[in-house]
Amino acid sequence: MSDRTGPGTSSVKFLLAATLAAVFALPSAATSQILPHRAIYDLNLSKTQANSNVTQARGFFEFEWEDACSGWTVLHKTRLKVDYSDGRHLDFGASHKSWEAKDGTSYQFFIKRDYNGDTVEEIRGEAERGDEDLAGTARYSAPEEREVILPKGAIFPTQHSLELLKAAEQEALPLWRVVFDGSGDDGFFGISAALVRPLAPGEDLGEVATAMAAEPSWRVQLAFFDISNQTGAPEQEQALRIFANGVVDELELDYGDFVVKARLRELKPFDAPDC
Repeated sequence: MSDRTGPGTSSVKFLLAATLAAVFALPSAATSQILPHRAIYDLNLSKTQANSNVTQARGFFEFEWEDACSGWTVLHKTRLKVDYSDGRHLDFGASHKSWEAKDGTSYQFFIKRDYNGDTVEEIRGEAERGDEDLAGTARYSAPEEREVILPKGAIFPTQHSLELLKAAEQEALPLWRVVFDGSGDDGFFGISAALVRPLAPGEDLGEVATAMAAEPSWRVQLAFFDISNQTGAPEQEQALRIFANGVVDELELDYGDFVVKARLRELKPFDAPDC
C-alpha cells in the first residue's frame, strides 16, 4: 500500500477485515466448530457525511476459506465502484490469496490490486515468526526483493482471528494486536477489537444466515491503526457480526466520508479434507 488515504487504502483494509472476521481457524479438536466455506457479499452505500461528495458506492466481495491440513488457505476478492458528485468514478479491485500454518509460525501471501481496469500493484512474499519474545521476518519477492523485520509479538491474520473469537466467547474484549498480512509499506498494523454486544442464537438473523440459527454470535467493532501513530485516529473502522462457526453475515465499513454495508448473499460450505 503506497498511499494511506482515500477509498483505495480503505478497500485494502476491507480485505483484511474479511479475513479477520470470517476466518476463525481453530486447531485440533476445536475445528468441529468452524465452517470452511465460500461466502459472497453485496456491497452498497449505507450513508455519507455531510461534507462528502460520494454519491454512490456498490460492488461485491467473495471470500473462501479452506482447511489445507497443515495450514489454512484463504482467497478473497473484492470490487468496489465509487461515484462522486464532480463526475469522477473510481473502480477498485483486489484479490488476496494466503496460506498460514496452523501453529501460526509461517505465512505466505499474494496480493493483486487494480484501479479502473489497470493492474497497479502485485505483492508476493512469505513470513516467519517465533514466540512472543522474538521478532519475525518477512521476505518479499515482488514487487521487489526486500526484507522486513516484524515487531515482537506480531501475529498473522488467522491467529488473530482465533484470538478474537476466543476473546468474544469469553467477553474478554477489548483486544489489541499487531497483525502482519503483507499489504502496506511494511505489511503490518495495529488492530483494536471491542465487543459491542453478544447476540443469542437466532437473534436478528438475515435471510441467508438462517442456517446459523443455533449459533451464538457477537457484534464487534474493529479499528485499524498505523502503529507508528497509535495516538492518532484510526485509518479505518469496521462493525461486524461474527458467528461462532466463523461466518460473518454483516459488515459495515466506515471510510471516513462514507460508509459501505456488506450483506451476505450466498453461503456454500466446503467438505472437510482427507488429511
